[in-house]
Amino acid sequence: MKRGIILISFLIAWGISIIPAQQLPPPEPLMPEEYDPDEFPLWAHDLRRYEVVAIGTYPITFFATSLIYDFSMYAANDFNPAYSMGSQRDGRDIAIIVGTAACVSLIIATVDLIINVNMRNRQEPVEDEQ
Repeated sequence: MKRGIILISFLIAWGISIIPAQQLPPPEPLMPEEYDPDEFPLWAHDLRRYEVVAIGTYPITFFATSLIYDFSMYAANDFNPAYSMGSQRDGRDIAIIVGTAACVSLIIATVDLIINVNMRNRQEPVEDEQ
């Protein structure tokens, strides 16, 4: 009896599965709208550029700061081979390198921001008062 019920259920399910489904047109993909140039205020664009420049320059400034720090330690110890490049680093040295690299990256981003704001202010037309 159970096998019969299972067989009938299977045949009904199989029969339903072979009935062609109603063909619906595929939905149109949702395309994002482009940003309107006036959608974000100018300071938001400046802040985003500042962030990108600061984060983007960090690996370069970290590498340069690390090299300069290691060479200065090597030179400060009369070029002793025990102080060769990167051999005498501890937590304090790494903190100095990381902090200096972060400060230099922020300085580069600030200089970039000042240059861009000055350039934009020079390009904006000045309205004549009449």
